[in-house]
Amino acid sequence: MEKLFNSFKECFPFRTTRTGAKYSAFYSVNNPAFDLDQLYANAIASQDQDEADVPAADAAATAFADHPQHDRAPSAEDAPSNHSSPLSSLPSSRAPSPHRPSDPPVALEPPIAAKRKRPSQKPKAPKKKKALAKPLYPPPPPPAPSPDLSGYHPIVGGASQAKKRRSRTNRAKNARRSDGWIAPELRPVDARHLERAKEEEVNVDLLNDMPVTSTAFTAKREDGETKLYTREELVNKHGMRYCEWDGETPTGIVSPDGRTFAVLAGKPKDPEWDSVAESLAESIAAAADHITFPSAAKDHRRGKFGAQAQGVSHGGGQTEPANLKHTVALTAVLAYLVALPAMIRVAHFASSAFACWAPRLFAYYAQTMLTLFTFDPSLERNFPRSIFACLTINFGPRTVTYRHRDFGNLPFGWCAITALGKFNPDLGGDLVLWECGLVVRFPPGSTVLIPSAIINHSNTVIGREETRYSVTQYSSGALFRWVEHGCMLDDKYCMLDDKYYASLSCKDLLAAEEANEARWKNSMQMWSTMDELKARARDIS
Repeated sequence: MEKLFNSFKECFPFRTTRTGAKYSAFYSVNNPAFDLDQLYANAIASQDQDEADVPAADAAATAFADHPQHDRAPSAEDAPSNHSSPLSSLPSSRAPSPHRPSDPPVALEPPIAAKRKRPSQKPKAPKKKKALAKPLYPPPPPPAPSPDLSGYHPIVGGASQAKKRRSRTNRAKNARRSDGWIAPELRPVDARHLERAKEEEVNVDLLNDMPVTSTAFTAKREDGETKLYTREELVNKHGMRYCEWDGETPTGIVSPDGRTFAVLAGKPKDPEWDSVAESLAESIAAAADHITFPSAAKDHRRGKFGAQAQGVSHGGGQTEPANLKHTVALTAVLAYLVALPAMIRVAHFASSAFACWAPRLFAYYAQTMLTLFTFDPSLERNFPRSIFACLTINFGPRTVTYRHRDFGNLPFGWCAITALGKFNPDLGGDLVLWECGLVVRFPPGSTVLIPSAIINHSNTVIGREETRYSVTQYSSGALFRWVEHGCMLDDKYCMLDDKYYASLSCKDLLAAEEANEARWKNSMQMWSTMDELKARARDIS
């Protein structure tokens, strides 16, 4: 081995660095199972075995030839051979002897060949077996014995079956609600909600003083203001009335003719609702850190705070209703927030309160949305059981709005506002309804429904260290106009390439103009009166 290694070094000499270190261009493979000495010894033993097998074969051939039962005629092939090969004495294959055709062949055992002396070798020590590696984990415990179920009898009875029936019924109801836009039936819990409701009457002329357009699908535009107010300023200087609402008691805001045109809906009767609202506020605050708001989205006519919308919109230059588009990152953040269970609960409660307080208006919304989403299946709903087409998340962190109107919304429709965050509602964050002359205490976790297109609204200031967020749901008035005009733009509906009015008779033209003028007056009938709501609640309970 040493000679072999030296010859390898002569053929492939090691290289030496300036520091004296030697290295080779060949990789060194460490294989503990490789033993060159053992391989060399095995090769020698194999060669010796081959040489020992040759005399044994020669002796076996001689014994076969000398056996007394082997009777054959002599031939020239039996002559001695001068070949030096030891295999030359082996007999060639022949046919059985003709003299004894019936004798069975005799099996001969070859004699044991004489063992040749091998060169003396040093006895090798037995190779030590390598110890097995310890397992990383202890062996699994034996399986536990099977329990004795001989005395077990499952209870199958009325209570279990009734629970299953209720579960199937609830799943069917949820499927119907999520598949289509339908008005939910008034439940006993809704009846109790209306029975304990209060009312707050205000002096406002809805028919004559509201800034609606001629078609009543949108409101008139106007410039707002960029001033923030405190509660004391509004009450003392502007003569407004403070409504100390607890955030829970349902309260209808009623006009002199008895119409409930706005609602302080409150919150569900759930002891964990405050935790739901707090978790949603924390999620919105955390999501705001991952959003880069453009300048127009954080300093706008509603205030100085980040805001982003999600859902279906129309108007503002759009040729047809469409899903709002955002960047990839913003789309992911909004999709995450909309899918939160807390957000879904807030959205569904607002829609349920809408159906409870204004069933006729809700039915009008439902029919319009059903037609719209059936006409264009690419439109996406934010929530499975919310009547609103769009929502806006106000990311704050101090969402305090200026006085403004959302003139793009349906004038007689409702906008749902849910307050969130950590602020003291006894000191600020109030909801100001300017035309109503009301300053309403608005605690976190509570929801209100107002006609935001025709009523100016704002918030009072909060503390510097406080946070306030909000979630609003609404539907653009242009969506209702689109559907009522046969799912086409207003100019195409009215003009049809300058041929629509020309094709109308004088009677039809007059009827179209009267319908536009009467739409606002007729739409006010969709708001319920408190007497209607109370009577409806009594019928259910």
